[in-house]
Amino acid sequence: MSDKPLTPSTCSNFSFFKDMLKELRRVDDNIILRLNSTDTHSEQACGDFFKQLASAYRKREDAVDYCLKVMDAEIDRKTNLLQQDPDDYDTQSSLFSDETKRRMIANELVVEGIVRDRTIQVFKSKCRVFDVSSLQTKQ
Repeated sequence: MSDKPLTPSTCSNFSFFKDMLKELRRVDDNIILRLNSTDTHSEQACGDFFKQLASAYRKREDAVDYCLKVMDAEIDRKTNLLQQDPDDYDTQSSLFSDETKRRMIANELVVEGIVRDRTIQVFKSKCRVFDVSSLQTKQ
């Protein structure tokens, strides 16, 4: 899983941000392979794997939250600049671009919900001995 540090520049480069999330979603993408090699009749083995899933969820959620805050701060900064100089077309253009990036980052929360639902559904079907209802992270 990705342990690359998040920086404001990570958030402003949406392609890099998406690549980072893709790497963090690898555990979800490979869930069937992982569960086929896990003793799904062992509550301990299923629990250990679920902890890995929960950790990935937390990292992705933290990344999205961090980038939303970074983009909000940048949008606020540029909005303040525009209040001082409403004719600054470079700042207007940059603000529009930042607002678009922020919407795309926020959309990742929707994607995250879909990925989690799919993963949990597969996990529950294979690891029936493990009860995920009390351990699921917020969505």
